[in-house]
Amino acid sequence: MNDMRRVLILGGTGEAAALAAKVAQMSGVEVISSLAGRTQTPIAPIGSVREGRLWW
Repeated sequence: MNDMRRVLILGGTGEAAALAAKVAQMSGVEVISSLAGRTQTPIAPIGSVREGRLWW
């Protein structure tokens, strides 16, 4: 059984990047930041990054 928790952060702001950095330090948590893709060269936050639209 996988006890890893995932946190999805809707990124694109300095506050979201700071939150991703803090959450990434937590044990047992995987951080995924979602970027809308509107910036040509975004600063990659810590953790996994997903770019483009979210489809539910």
